Amino acid sequence: MKSKIKTYNSEDFRNEYLNASPELEQLFKKSLEDFFCFRIEDISERVRKPISPSREESHTIIFVTEGTYTTKIGFKEYTVKPDQIVIYQAGAVFSTEQINTKVNGFTCHFHPDILIGQFGNHTLLTDFEFLHVGNHPIINVTQDAKPAILNVLERLCAEFKSDDRPNPTIVHSYLYTLLAELKLLFGTNSSVNRSASFQITSQFRKLAHQNVKKNLKVADFAEMMNISPNHLNKSVKSITSKSASKINDEIKLIEIKFLLYQSGLSISEISYEMGYLDASYFTRFFKKRAKVSPTGFRKMIEKS
Repeated sequence: MKSKIKTYNSEDFRNEYLNASPELEQLFKKSLEDFFCFRIEDISERVRKPISPSREESHTIIFVTEGTYTTKIGFKEYTVKPDQIVIYQAGAVFSTEQINTKVNGFTCHFHPDILIGQFGNHTLLTDFEFLHVGNHPIINVTQDAKPAILNVLERLCAEFKSDDRPNPTIVHSYLYTLLAELKLLFGTNSSVNRSASFQITSQFRKLAHQNVKKNLKVADFAEMMNISPNHLNKSVKSITSKSASKINDEIKLIEIKFLLYQSGLSISEISYEMGYLDASYFTRFFKKRAKVSPTGFRKMIEKS
């Protein structure tokens, strides 16, 4: 029987595949939740075994500067070469059959929630297409862009390894800088043919972001796109492995977290802003998906 693909959070993935040291444990202990940035050569020899097909709740961006390694994302195998970036999008299935310890470069890992920080802009998140499951995961780094990207990754590494807890403002701002640089490169060197399902999924995501405060259902989006709800759901699931309804809920959740983080609105005001007339239903919606109440989430922000 085919084994089930496991979805990991960052800590569980490290425990499964990484031989930790006291120094590493101390770094992770003081870091922001689900964020790290390392040189590949600093941790490659600590990977204890090949990575079986898995999903992570976070994004991982790997920039190879020397050497090559082979990885599989979805059903396709990729050989990542120097001056290439590979992106493991949160939720994508990936595996690595052989660990190459002669690869140099950087690995930057972060949960999508970290982008909701002080400099977060929810309209920008829709533009980072390369973070969406189903998009081409390889980005070629030009010689013009390389110094800026190396500088940002060096700064993120230094912040992660600092004696004190990483400064969220610095991490947020440099992460956005990195993503903005990758967006430019992705737009210029991605020439992959996109399937009809991919185009439908991309259109659906954009509509869901544009109408996030209208509390629309999948059938409403299907009508806007002139396709059946079943066709919309099948297309989205073939690209993301998630239902259209779940993707819509995730986009709503991001918007709610932005409002909880960046606005002074009360919980009931945010509920109304998001199109929920029943504040208790709104709270149940958030708690079921975020595993914490809106009030609890706001308290977590205040402590961070």
